[in-house]
Amino acid sequence: MNEKKEILEMLWKNGIIATPSEVDKIIRNGGITHALELLNSKDKEEKNYEIIKSRDVFEATAGKVDSFKKLFQDRYVKIRKILQSRISISSVVDIEYAKKNDGEVSIIGMVLDKRESKYGFVFDIEDLSGKIVAFSDQNTGKEILPDDIIGIKGYVRNGKLTIKEVTYPGIDNINRKEKIINSENGAVFISDIHVGSKMFLRENFTRFIEWLNSGKEHADKIKYIIIAGDLVDGIGIYPNQEKDLELDDIYDQYSDLANILSKVREDITLFLIPGNHDLVRIAEPQPALGSDVRSFFNKNVVFLSNPSYISIEGLKILLYHGSSLNDLLDLVKGMKLEMADKMMIELIKRRHLSPFYGKNVPVVPLEEDFMVIEEIPDLFVTGHIHVHKKLNYYGTLLLNASTWQKQTEYQKMHNFNPDPCIVSIKYLNRPGFIDLEFK
Repeated sequence: MNEKKEILEMLWKNGIIATPSEVDKIIRNGGITHALELLNSKDKEEKNYEIIKSRDVFEATAGKVDSFKKLFQDRYVKIRKILQSRISISSVVDIEYAKKNDGEVSIIGMVLDKRESKYGFVFDIEDLSGKIVAFSDQNTGKEILPDDIIGIKGYVRNGKLTIKEVTYPGIDNINRKEKIINSENGAVFISDIHVGSKMFLRENFTRFIEWLNSGKEHADKIKYIIIAGDLVDGIGIYPNQEKDLELDDIYDQYSDLANILSKVREDITLFLIPGNHDLVRIAEPQPALGSDVRSFFNKNVVFLSNPSYISIEGLKILLYHGSSLNDLLDLVKGMKLEMADKMMIELIKRRHLSPFYGKNVPVVPLEEDFMVIEEIPDLFVTGHIHVHKKLNYYGTLLLNASTWQKQTEYQKMHNFNPDPCIVSIKYLNRPGFIDLEFK
């Protein structure tokens, strides 16, 4: 790693976004040694957040079959480790061993395929050792989906597995309580602003910022704003989008957004992740927005990847824009857009943010699967589908944050009404959320 890159990474991990000229100045004044001196002086100011997991860059792979194989192997190993900690899954054996030994067995495998039969379902299950054909009745197999990594108890006969019990990685502690922090500070959660769109509710968003700066209704306690993607409407996202745009240059859109957010009080830290409308690749995981966009914004704005994991004064927050929520509409019987909280439960249940390969969300074949939920957060936030929904799920607060875009023509065609202009506030020393409407 060269010195400039090392300095940039060091500063970024400490919440400092430096311009190229600032980095050059640091190098002239002593390089890494001077950077450390700057960080030590900054430590005099209390830093109340930590970036646990986020990337500016995801190292590219060749994109060949072997690259995808490594990705799925990494996913399998991580989720297998989670499942092996479950009391309900014990004495796990490899599939190849299980096939050769009739009797009761426990395995952990990935579902390659699911087919309906006269008596239930037939599955192809795989682990790192091999594959096995498995059978289940209707009740046991109805919730199992392709690409699920699950613990299975059953019995083997003649190399075939009959499934009797299924365990998902999910949350193992059903007695887990919501985390309360000894702090009066508050965090605001919103999503899908869509600046640049003619449907952007600018006046409503302006009233929200005026409230933030007013000190009314404990607004002075707000120290953090988290925005879960689709910051701008973008360019060329869908056919004929240009007729829906107020600003048809994406850099003008970000400049407008930066100007709007510059009116937020300076003592508030803003965290921004990209979404499918933003100036990053569509495939997930998405890196944080680049320096060309960051240059528009004030120093109190922190740019994160999609997904990312942060801690605010000890409250651990998982941020994901939510494109994979559309997959659940197709795969889970009876699922509707209005059921955003139930969709989020399905992701937690599988411990993966985009568990279904080959559906609506393209995947980057990295050697590490960045989308695995390795640690259950205190708060899980998504957006994307323009629905406002919240739930306490075994101690984890789930929130699909509200949009700032009114109903689009596409939504009218599908008879869908969004929930715009709702601000969800999490005061760290109180349970749940408080919602304020700026409609």
